[in-house]
Amino acid sequence: ALVVCWSVLYILVDSIITTVLYTHGSQPSIFLDDALHFNILRSVLDLWGTVLLRASLLLGASIGVSRNKEEGPLRVAKLTTFILFLCMVVITYALAKMLMLTEMEPLSHQPWFLSLIGWTCASSFLEEGQKKGKGTKSGSGATLGRLLSYCKKDGGLLSVAVFFLLISALCEAFIPFYYGKAIDGIVVHQSMGYFAKPVITLAALALVSSLAIGIRGGVFTLIMARLNLRLRSHLFRTLMRQEIAFFDENHTGDIISRLSADTTQVSDLISQNINIFLRSGIKGVGFIIFMLGMSWKLTMVAVMGFPFIALVSKVYGKYYKKLSKEVQTTLAEANKIAEETMSAMRTVRSFANETGESDSYCSKLSAMFQINKKQALAYACYMWSSCISELALEVAILYYGGHLVIAGQISSGTLISFFIYMLELGECLGEIASVYTGLMQGVGAAEKVFEYLDRKPKHPADGTEAPDTCTGLVEFKDITFAYPTRPETDILQGVSFALQPGEVTALVGPSGSGKSSCVSLLENFYLPQQGQVLLDGKPVNTFQHTYLHSKVALVSQEPVLFARTVKENITYGLTGVPMEAVVQAAIKANAHDFISALPKGYDTSVGEKGTQLSGGQKQRVAIARALIRNPTVLLLDEATSALDAESEHMVQQALNNIMQDHTVLVIAHRLSTVEKADNIIVIDGGRVVEQGTHSHLMATSRLYSKMVQRQVLEMYYLHKQTSTNTSDTSNS
Repeated sequence: ALVVCWSVLYILVDSIITTVLYTHGSQPSIFLDDALHFNILRSVLDLWGTVLLRASLLLGASIGVSRNKEEGPLRVAKLTTFILFLCMVVITYALAKMLMLTEMEPLSHQPWFLSLIGWTCASSFLEEGQKKGKGTKSGSGATLGRLLSYCKKDGGLLSVAVFFLLISALCEAFIPFYYGKAIDGIVVHQSMGYFAKPVITLAALALVSSLAIGIRGGVFTLIMARLNLRLRSHLFRTLMRQEIAFFDENHTGDIISRLSADTTQVSDLISQNINIFLRSGIKGVGFIIFMLGMSWKLTMVAVMGFPFIALVSKVYGKYYKKLSKEVQTTLAEANKIAEETMSAMRTVRSFANETGESDSYCSKLSAMFQINKKQALAYACYMWSSCISELALEVAILYYGGHLVIAGQISSGTLISFFIYMLELGECLGEIASVYTGLMQGVGAAEKVFEYLDRKPKHPADGTEAPDTCTGLVEFKDITFAYPTRPETDILQGVSFALQPGEVTALVGPSGSGKSSCVSLLENFYLPQQGQVLLDGKPVNTFQHTYLHSKVALVSQEPVLFARTVKENITYGLTGVPMEAVVQAAIKANAHDFISALPKGYDTSVGEKGTQLSGGQKQRVAIARALIRNPTVLLLDEATSALDAESEHMVQQALNNIMQDHTVLVIAHRLSTVEKADNIIVIDGGRVVEQGTHSHLMATSRLYSKMVQRQVLEMYYLHKQTSTNTSDTSNS
C-alpha cells in the first residue's frame, strides 16, 4: 500500500507540473484550442500527453508489486529494458519536438516551452529509476563497488593516473577545434598565417597527449598488478580458514580456477575498463562542452541518438554477463579434469586411459566453445546494431548540419570540427559501452570469487584455550558423527572410550567401521553431531588452533609431502627451528641415514608429493615432522599398512622407539602393530563392541579374536605358498 501511495503522489506531482508548464501557468484555454486545432508543428499537447504514459506505467507496476510481493518485483525487473526503451523514446521525441518548433518559428513563450521540454525529459528519467526500484536490485553495482574498494590502498597511484589522464583528455579535446581553425584558415581566410598557427598548436597538443597517455597506461598497469596480488592473497587466506568439510564438498579444480583464472580475469578487466571509462568519460564531457559551444542544435541531434546506442549496449552487456559466468563455470570443470589427470598420471598411464581423459577434457572444452559461439553471435549482432545506429546518427547530423551551414548559422569549418567531435564522442561512448560489457564480464567472475570470500566457516578454528601443561588424556564421550557430505549416514554412533596419558591405545575393526573418523574428530577437522571429544577434560574445539596441533600430531597412511626440501618438510609449519632439532627428529624417526645419503642431504628436494622418495622414506620423514613438534598425543593412522616388508620394519622400528614417550592412538590391521598396545578398542558398524588387552580379547572369542585368527591363517597360507614356490624352483 505504501508503494502505491508514493506512486500516486509522484503521478500527481508530475501531472501538476506538466499541466502548469503546458498552460503557461494560467491559460487553461490552451487545452481546448490544441484539442480542436491540433497541429504537431505548432502545438505541444502531445508533450503533455506523455504524462499519461508515465502515470499508467508507474501505477501499473506499483499495483502489481503490492498485490504480488513475491513474483511482482521479478516481473518488473524483467521489464526494465522495455521501460528504459520507452523513456528513451519519450526523451528523444521531446528533443526532436524542440528542434522542429525552433526551426518553424520563434517561440512566443520560450521559458515555458523549454521548461516543459526539460521536465518531460527529467520525469522520464525519474520514472525509469522508480520502476527499477520496484524490481529486485541487481548485485552488479554492489559487486563493482566492492571490487573498487580493493583499490583504496592505491589512492596515490590512482591520483597520478587521473592527473595524466586529465592532461591527455584536455589535449585531445582541443585537437578537433584546431582542425576546424586550420580548415577555416585555408577556406575562409586563405592565409598561411591563419593556417600555420593552429597546425603548430595541434603538434604540441599531440606531443603532450602522447606522453601523458604513456604515463597513465603504465600507472594503471601497476594498479592492475597490485589489485591482482591483493585479491589473490585475500582469497587464499580466506580458503585457509575454511573447515575441512568445505574441501570435501568442493573439488580442487574449482578452487584453483577461482584462485587463478577468475582473480586474474577480475583484476585485468576491472583495471583495464576503469582506465577506459575514466579516459573516455572525461574526454566525452570535454567534447560535449565544445559541441554545445559550436551548435546546441546539432548537439541535441547527437544526444537523441546516443541513448539508443547505450540501450543496445545494456541489453548486450546483460546477456554477455550471463554467458561469461557460464564460461567460467565450464572452464572450472575442465580445470578440474586436468588437475585430477595430471596429479594421478601414474594411475592414468597404468590403466591406459590417456584417450579417455583427453576425451573428457575436450568435451568440457567443446561445451565452453558452444558458449563462445553464443558470445560471438551476440557480439556480431551488437556490432551490427551499433554500427547501423551510429551511421544513421552521422547521416542525420551531416544533413541537419548542412542545413545550418546553408542557413548561415554555422561555418563549414565549424561543421567539420563538430563532426570530428561527434565521431570522437561516438568512439568515447562506444568505449564506455564496451566498458559496461567488460565490467559485466569481470563482475561475473568477481561474483564467483566473492562467493568464496564471503563464506563463513561452518566450523571456525576460533578456540582460545592454551594451557601451559598438557597431560594427554583424551576422551570420546557418546560421539555420534556423520560427514557433512553424507549427513544421512552415521559413521559413529554413541562411541565412548579414553586414551590414558603415556599409554598406547589401538583402534581395530573392519574397513569403514569409523576408525579414521575418530582421528579426524580428535584433530578437530569436524564437529560431531552429538557428544564431545575432550583433551585434558576440555573440548578440542575450545583450544587455539596452533596449540591443539602442537600437542596432537598425525602420521597417516599416505603422508603428504610438499615439493620442498627434506628439512622444509620436517619443519613444516614451524619457524626458527635449529638444525640440531631437525637431525634429532630424523634420528628418532630412523630417517637420518637415508637423508644423509641423498645428494644434498637435508636440502634435497623431495619432488611433487614426495615422488623422489620411496614409500618407507616418505613415511619416516612424516614421522620426523610429527616428532619435531614434541607432541603429547601421537596419532598413527595405518602408518605401515601400505609399505613393503623391509620398509615396514624400518618404520615400525622408528615407531617403537617413540611410543613410550607419548599418548599414542594406533589404527592398524596387522597383529604385530596392535598386540603390544596397553588397550585395544574394537569398533564395528560405528560402535565400540569390545575393548581390553590382547590376551583378554583373545579369550573372549568375539570379533577381535576372529580377526586375529583370520590374519594368522592368511599368513600361514601365504608362507606355505611361498615355500611351495621356492621348492618347485629348486627342483627345476
